[in-house]
Amino acid sequence: MYRVHHQDMPEKKASSAFPINLLLLSVGVILAYLAIGGAWSENKTEMVVYTPQIADVPNHR
Repeated sequence: MYRVHHQDMPEKKASSAFPINLLLLSVGVILAYLAIGGAWSENKTEMVVYTPQIADVPNHR
């Protein structure tokens, strides 16, 4: 039987505006968080990052 409203039919034209806007909003929030955190901690003591030293390890094959 023919249904007038087709409520159970899958969506045929999906908009990509919501996922793209959500992604851009997330990137904006992360950048703002990093900028505010960087400006707030700029007057504090400096951080020093030590990289691990590479040891000469023989290749076992």
